[in-house]
Formats: sequence, C-alpha cells, structure tokens
Amino acid sequence: MAAAMTVSTFAGTGIPVQAADEWIGDSELQDNSTAEPAADDVLPNENQYNYQKEELAAFCHFGPNTFNEIEWGEHYGDSTPNEIFTLTKDFDADTLVSAIKDAGFHKLIVTAKHHDGFCIWASDYTDYDVDAATNYPVVNEDGERDILAEISEACTEYDIDMGLYLSPWDIHDDSYGYYDEDGNPTTADKDVLDYNEYYNNQLEEILGDDKYGNDGHFVEVWMDGAKGSGANAQEYDFEKWFSTIQKYEGEEAGYDADCMLFGAQAYTTVRWIGNENGYADKNTWSKSIVDYENNTINSNSQGGYTLGWENGNQWTVPEADARITSGWFWGTTKAAPKSIEALGTMYFNSVGHNSPLLLNIPPNNQGTVDEAILNRVAEFGQNIKDTFDENMAAADGAEVKASDVRGSDTAFKPGNTVDGNDDTYWTTNDGTNEGSLLIDLGSSKKFDVVSIEEAIQNGQRINSYKVEYRNGSGAWTVLDEGETIGAKRLVRTSAVTADQIKITVSTTDGKVPMISEVGVYKASEGFELAASAPTGMDVIDIEDTDTSDGTGFAFTGTWTKETGTNFVNETNRWANAGSSLTLNFTGSKVYLVGTTDPNHGQATISIDGGDPVTVDTSASERATGQIWFSSEDLDDGPHTLTLTVATKAVGIEAAYVINNGGVGMIGLEADEFTMNEDETMNVKITRVGGTNGRIKAYLSPNPGSAIQDDFYTEPVVVTLADGESETTVPVTTRRNTNTTGTQDFTIELNSPSTGLILGFIDTATVNILDAESMTKEQLQELVDSVSGWSKDVYSGDWASFESALAAANVLLAQETPDALEMGKAYAALENAKNNLQKRTQFTAEDPLVLPAKQGVTVRAEAELFELVNGETHDFVKAESDAYSNGMAVSWFKPDNVMYVYYNAPTTGTYTVTVQGQSGRTSSNPNRLIVSEENNNFAQVTQDFNGTNASNPAYENLGSFEINVTTAGPGVMKIATDSQEGPNIDYLDITPKDIVSTFDITASATTGGSVDVSADQVVQGGSFDITITPDSGYEISQVLVGGSDVTENVQEGKYTVSDVQSDIKVNVMFSFANYTEANRFQFPTEEDDTATLEAEYFTLQNTGDNERWPLQVSEAEWASNGKFVDSLNENDVISVPYFAEKIGTYKITATYRSGSTVNSLAWSTEPEGLIEGEGGNTVATPS
Repeated sequence: MAAAMTVSTFAGTGIPVQAADEWIGDSELQDNSTAEPAADDVLPNENQYNYQKEELAAFCHFGPNTFNEIEWGEHYGDSTPNEIFTLTKDFDADTLVSAIKDAGFHKLIVTAKHHDGFCIWASDYTDYDVDAATNYPVVNEDGERDILAEISEACTEYDIDMGLYLSPWDIHDDSYGYYDEDGNPTTADKDVLDYNEYYNNQLEEILGDDKYGNDGHFVEVWMDGAKGSGANAQEYDFEKWFSTIQKYEGEEAGYDADCMLFGAQAYTTVRWIGNENGYADKNTWSKSIVDYENNTINSNSQGGYTLGWENGNQWTVPEADARITSGWFWGTTKAAPKSIEALGTMYFNSVGHNSPLLLNIPPNNQGTVDEAILNRVAEFGQNIKDTFDENMAAADGAEVKASDVRGSDTAFKPGNTVDGNDDTYWTTNDGTNEGSLLIDLGSSKKFDVVSIEEAIQNGQRINSYKVEYRNGSGAWTVLDEGETIGAKRLVRTSAVTADQIKITVSTTDGKVPMISEVGVYKASEGFELAASAPTGMDVIDIEDTDTSDGTGFAFTGTWTKETGTNFVNETNRWANAGSSLTLNFTGSKVYLVGTTDPNHGQATISIDGGDPVTVDTSASERATGQIWFSSEDLDDGPHTLTLTVATKAVGIEAAYVINNGGVGMIGLEADEFTMNEDETMNVKITRVGGTNGRIKAYLSPNPGSAIQDDFYTEPVVVTLADGESETTVPVTTRRNTNTTGTQDFTIELNSPSTGLILGFIDTATVNILDAESMTKEQLQELVDSVSGWSKDVYSGDWASFESALAAANVLLAQETPDALEMGKAYAALENAKNNLQKRTQFTAEDPLVLPAKQGVTVRAEAELFELVNGETHDFVKAESDAYSNGMAVSWFKPDNVMYVYYNAPTTGTYTVTVQGQSGRTSSNPNRLIVSEENNNFAQVTQDFNGTNASNPAYENLGSFEINVTTAGPGVMKIATDSQEGPNIDYLDITPKDIVSTFDITASATTGGSVDVSADQVVQGGSFDITITPDSGYEISQVLVGGSDVTENVQEGKYTVSDVQSDIKVNVMFSFANYTEANRFQFPTEEDDTATLEAEYFTLQNTGDNERWPLQVSEAEWASNGKFVDSLNENDVISVPYFAEKIGTYKITATYRSGSTVNSLAWSTEPEGLIEGEGGNTVATPS
C-alpha cells in the first residue's frame, strides 16, 4: 500500500545569474577611517556574549533520584538522607569535568538542589543534605560531606565556568507553601515559616562562599520553572533573590557583567528554548519583551519553541537544554547514550540556530560517569573538531568578496569574515540594508555545511538570509534560506560540489547587516546529514546498479538521471510509461522512495512474480524524498521487485529495506496525541517486517512545555514476544491545578534490543489539555472542523470517530458543561480525528466497501478512483466548493479508464446513481460502460444526458444496476466509447436486493480483552468469541446482544450462531488475586493506607480430604463480602507486592479465630527483603 512521509530537505531552485555581478575584494579597499555603524539599543552583556560564542555547556543532574531510578523525588517522605542517597564511593568530579573540558564544553551547571529539596552541599539551614548522608565516605577539612565543593574544585582546576541550579520548588522543606502552626493549609499572610527567606539563605551560603564555583564564581543561576500547585503553591520573592545573586556574582561584586539568570521572569537573561530536546526554532531571536512593572516576560512561545522577538527590549540567551541519555538523572533503564547522529542533529538545531546547547551528562550511582557516556561525549567533541577543522573559505586560493563595503574601508573588508576574529566584521554603507558575500573556493569542492556568524556584539538585526551555490558562471541554486543569523547559523545539507557560494543578508530599513565570520566545511562522518531511513535499515541507492552481490537496480527503457540535495543521497531517476526496473534485495520488507508530483503517474509493482499492485505517485504539490510504496511483510530472504511505469512519469531515489533476520521494526501509531490531565492513554506500538524473536525497547516521556510534574516521567519497557506484532504502552498525565493552557511533552522509543529497528515514527508529541482553561468555544471549534466529514472519504477507525463526535455534541448541547469533561471529549475527538487518514485513492488494501444492509448508501467519490489516462487525453480533477469533497473528474475521453477497487461483504443487486455533469441531449448522450475485472457482475452500458445542455450543471444524471454474484474484493472498470463519458462528481451505491450483513462489536472492562472472529457476519451466519483475562482477573459476566451467556463460556470461548441482527458483545472482568505481573502496591505517602483483601491472596492448601479446607468463603460480616476460611497448619497464602519506598510499615490484620493459640508466621521470597524476617509469628487468638 502506498504511503507518504515528509522529509526536511530543500528543493533546489535555479536562479539566473544577476546582471550586476560586480564584487569588491580586499585588494580594492584602503584605510579611510570610516566610522563604525551604530550598534543596537539591545545588546548582550559580556557573560551573554561569551555564552553564545562558546556554544557548549554541560548540565549535571545528581542527587537522590540517581539512586532511586526516578526523575522527580516526590515521594521520599521522611526517608533519611542515608536511605535515599546511598553513595559509598568517592564522587569522581575530576573525570566528569575533564571529560567535558576535553570535548569542548566551557561551562558546567550543577543541580545543587532539585525539586526533592535534597542539598548536595553541607547546608546550615537543613539536615536534608549530603552531609547527613553518613554513608558517603568523603569528609573535607571542615569535617563536612560536600559534593558541590568537590565539583567546584575540579572546575577551578580545569577552568570550567560554573552555573548553579537551585530549584525554587522544594517538596521536602516544611516552609514551602502556606501552612499555619498546626500544619494546615492557609494563606500567605498567616504562613508560619518563610520559604523565601530559607531559599535566600541558601543562595547566600553558596554564592558567598569562595569554595563554590569556578574560583569562587558562578556565571549563571538556574531557577527551574517547575512549581507546586494547590496547597503547595508558593509565591516567590524573586527580586530579593536576584539582588542576592548580583551582590555576590554581578557587577556589584566587581565582575565585568551581571550573573545570567534563568527562569527569572522580567529579570531573565538566559531563557528556556521551549523544549528539552536540544532544538531551537530555525528562526530564533536573542531578544524578549519584558515588563519590569508587572514582572513578566514574553519570549514568543510557539510550537514548542521560544522564538524571541526582533523588536525585543532585553537580550535573553536562547538556551537549548537536552539530555545525552533518555533521562535527566542516571538510571539503569536510561543509561544508554544517544547516537552520535542524534547529538549531531541537536548541535545543528541548537548552536546552528543561534542557541547554545546545554547537554546533560549524568553521573551514575557509583559517583562517576558511565564509560559509554564518556565515550559518546568524547566522540561528540571530536566530531565537532573534525567538522570545523578546515574552513574551505579561508583556504589558500579561496577569496571572499562583497557586493558593498562600508566606506570602501579595509576596517570592514569581506576578508574579515574568514580571519577567525569575532571582533572584526564586514558591513555595508548606511542606507544599504541588504548585502551579499561571494565565497570563491578557487576550485570545485565538496561541502555540506555553511556557517554564518553575525556580529552580535552590535546586536542581532539580520532578518533574512539566503545561501546559494554554483559552478563557474552557471545558475545559482538555493541551498537554504530563512530569517535569523544571530551568533551562528549552520546550514547543513546533503553534500554538494561547487566553486562559489553566495550569502545574501538583509535587515530592516535604517540598519546595516554585519557578518563577523563565514565558513564552508565538510561534515565528519558522524555529523553528515543522514538519509531519511531509520537507523539499521538498508538503503539501496538508485545508482547502485551492480547486482552481483544480490542487491541493486536494473533498468529497461529510458530512465533519466538527476542529482540534487533535495534527493536521498542526491540521486534520482525518472521514466515515462513503458519503462521498467527490477530491484534485487534481501530482507523482509521494502519501501520505495522518490518523487510525488501533479504530473507524475502510476506504476505496477510485483514482488517475486506475485500479483501486481498499482501505486499512484501523483500529488497536488511536488515533493521529493517521499515513500510512495511499502510492501507487505515478506519471508526473510532474497527477493526481486519488478516495477513498470503504467501512465505518466515516475521518479525514484532509493529503496529502504528491513534486513535484520526478520526481527522487524517497531514504531508509534501516530506522531501526535492529545490527552487530558490525570489520564492514562494506551499508545499502540506496531511491529512490521517480521516478528522473529522477543524484542525489547523503552518508551521514554520527555519534557516539552509540559514539565515532569505534568506527566509520569519514568521509561516504560516495551516488549513483544516471538510472533507478536502489536502491543500498547501506558502514558499517564497528572493533575495540575494551575492555569497553564495546553502544554506538550514527547514520548520517544529508544534503547532497542539487538537488531531491532526503531521505525519512521519513533517520537510523538503529546498535547495536554488544561482542565482549567478548556472552553465550550474550543470544543465547538474542533467539532466544526470535522463537520461534514464522510466515512467514504476517510479510512481508519470511523466508529471511534463517530462515537467521540457524538459525545462532544452531547456536551455542547448543555448550557454550562463541565470543563474537565469537555477536555476529555476534546482529547477523544482530536485523537479519533488524527487516527483517520483522508483517502487519496481506493486501493486493493483500502477499497470502497459496498453497503451490507438495506437502507444504507455508500458514496464513491470519483477523484478517489484509479484514473488511467489514454495516449492522447488526460483526466482532469476539477476543484470547487460546489463539488462533493471539493473535487470532480472531467474530460472522460474514449481512451481513458476508471478503476474502482471495492469489497462486497455480500452478494445481491445494487443501484448505482451518478452525480455529474453532461452537456449532451438524449439524442446524443454521454455513455458509461461498466464492467467487473473478475466477472463478478455483468457488463452494464448506460447513457446519460443533462437537463440543460446549453448550461449544464452537476446533478443527478440517472442510475444503473449491478448484480454482484461473488462476495469479497473486486475491481469495477468504468470506460466509455466515442460518446465520451460525463463529468463525474460521485457515485451513490445503494442495496436493492442483497443478503444482509450484520455488524459485530465487542468491548471489555478493565481486566482483560475480548476478540471476535469477524466484524461482520452474513444473515444466519456465526462467529466465535475469545475472552482473555489479564493476570489476576477473571471473567465476571458475558453479555451477547444483551443476553447473559456467562455460564456457557468454556475456557474463554463461546460461539454465536444464526445471527439475525447487529450484535454487541460486552465482557466484564473482576479482580481475582494479585500476581507477579499485577502486584499489590504498598502506600507511598505517610498516613496513607492501602487495603489488601485476603481473598486476593493466592491460596496453597496442603491437606487432603479435610473437613475444613483452605478456601475463600462469603459472609456479610467480611470486608468486600469475602474472607479466607480455614487457614490450617502448613497452609500458605501469598501475595506478590511492590514497595516503592524503603521504610517502616504497620500492617493490621482483621480476622476471626476459633482458638486461643492460633498464630500466623510470615516471610518474604526471596529472603532478606524485610528486616527481621524469618521465624516471625504473630498471635491471632480468639
């Protein structure tokens, strides 16, 4: 079945050589003492400038979460520092700091206190710190345990700048939030403990002590935006804190510039980029709009990015934070580093988009950094060095010229842009807000990276750029174009060969552009722009014509070669009707990648001589790098694909092949989801290209504009057994009582088991609807956007869409619907909408389904037919709002043919009504000749004419009948003769006399699943029901068409016979007992109680023929109406459990006893999980 994928490539565009190609070189200039251009009003201070020029900073998340496999330490309760911070080895600060130094990083930001409130320095204001963790063996000369001081010492030794992350949100400290003297929630004016003072004291003790920081100095303070809600809300005294920070680290303390502040509202000088993926928007400004009076900041947040403003009034460094692993804190399930390709993409999308990259490098639970992470950090640094080691624009024989030079002065010469000095720059004369640089490489060279740096010491002002290349005096081809440059713009493309590059930049009127540096580079292998195929797939280039190794293409007919950066591997071939190719490959699934275009057509494809399928490569707009064919799953091994161009041109660039021994490839079902707060969604993961062996990966939630307090952060294990092709994984959001608006985070498949490929959709955005701000108008807008959608135009789960739409309309009918319920309805409809795909053509895999019941009409839109053009005439798809679905098919000539792939659930006679346009009269009508390719109905010839030949309109032209004799798939052929066909909008197909088919639907409550053997059954037919309880659950009730058949279900199976109507199957499950896969959960909060009903234990009766055997009995006095009866000597009841936290728990047993000497003995498996176990007995007398 044909598929489509969007890829990020630039279409090369030929541009004529400018008539005025007159360039100015350095040799034509002289020292004219020309004044510098005026700088902007908004400029970076020295710290900000250095940060954007240094480009790389490291983050270090380390604390209790490192030892407890979590991202946020919300549930530590009264656990002691020794219980949650279990490091027993020296912290290895030297390895961490030297590694980032060697890799080219210039700064390290340390999480001195995360949201859990635990301090990794010896604080005088709390005993919830590392100094109280007596397991940690390193005691300094002051007699204290202090990891922040150890890191500071290493940063001082290696001269690495330091940033301080000190979380304002503190889950642990009693002063956080507003509580009275009895610990009850209250208002700010009645608050007993002042958290703002507590936080300020901790700022004072760190910033005021020279043992912390690089030589006693911090250049940035990070105040994370996460914040408690409800009773745990806290208003921060930012101005007091900022004053303290600058007192010790700013100009007031004698430094050249104020300390940079992150998360400081109007005082922010380093801003969040809007996501935690390490990506900045392509067009990013280093300025925000702040309002000191109201202490607000507007950084132009859009689509998961903060874009900044061209007219901003405060310089804010756009900082892109990201993780080298899947989590911020180290954990056994999130220790694998990202690939060098992924880090390269981060680098080019952060540093290359005017944003320094802040990359988290987490120490492990042994106090050092994993070897694999250290190696990846070193590899990352080496790839940066290798990529930018040789600037072709500055090489011998190369020269840079300009279209205009300010004052014809050497001070502003174009050569300044390759002198390696950021202080010098090229610029133009006043009144000239646009200029160009010409980089002449001296000879043709291969490159894939162009670098441009603006002279940001004078401000950021360039708002348009274009990069072009050519050879000799040929036409210029656009490599990239956009808006901002800033500290650095990196243009990365597939490799091209040229001898000239032209860079054109412009600004607003009244300002001149200023460029400090340019560069032309060849990326290292690790940093090369990867092809669109997922890592692990074979990519067979269209120019691989050597088939001696069993892989490659062979061509018949005329195939025209093309090259360009817009093609996969820069290569493409296209051919017209009649040409063909074969592709030899080895694997279990193949995809063809190429061009879709309005003037491209169809091809037939078969594999290993099997039945051919038709694919259509036409599209409303031209696009390259598109997947327009994917095969079914194949037996793993060698195969031969044959393609024949059937109609108009077909263009192909490469083949992607899954070739991993049939292990296959997994991917998410969609790249975007919508959820409510406090909701769990089961995300479907599918496996294609084979199901050999058990596979494993992780699904990791990653913050975006939604932070970790808004969703559950821990990675979820994804497993599929041998033979399994599909599973679901839960993703859970949390309740946030603050008004936030819609926020988003991402879910990412990662860490695949050996051989497994992560597919085309391995990351998805999850939008969280804000329960506090959902409005009736928003829901109405979504409903309006899908009104008029037709089942016949969309494929996918239409039933879920209809159900979600109906539920939304029920709420909209209410005068004041509940906001939370509207949010749920919105999410359900949005997801159902996104799970539908608008058809582009009926195919064998996605056919038109004929109606199966009397009174039902199916509409077949003509533009969805397979349209085969003749040698002299082409069909025309006319567009107009007057047509159904906005389109109709015209110009039906004798050599044109329409094909409609259909599926008939049943046999019988159907009436086909034609909606169309005819300018003919009854004496000279249009004609349709309708037949069935497999002779499933007899040929019909029908004439049509309009009611007004002089002014024809689209109308009901008439109808004809077909008698389908074979149920199942078929192909309807619609042709014409010399009378020509009418213009066709759609066909309405209605049963006249058929054997009815009935719908079978099934649903189940939590605790298991139900499957039916057929979704539709013909009248009088039968179907099977298969019921599978989850671990620990049992079947409670089974309703078939409203009738209770529970007693007749045998081993989860039941058969329904003689079906005479639509049938709904409803299965209810009840909880039976806890299992290894579904454990009893110990409470996680102090004073919480979890009730464990005895009947949910697993019973092991050891006696034979007992008068009172061990069993579950019923009684009114028992909780839940049941109890465990007759627990005799040597009998055992057991329950699998999970305790999230270590600590002391009180267990109270409720029982009845008939003896004064009864007792219970308890233990765990394996032994040693509970202190003091073994031989423990508890008396249970009557």
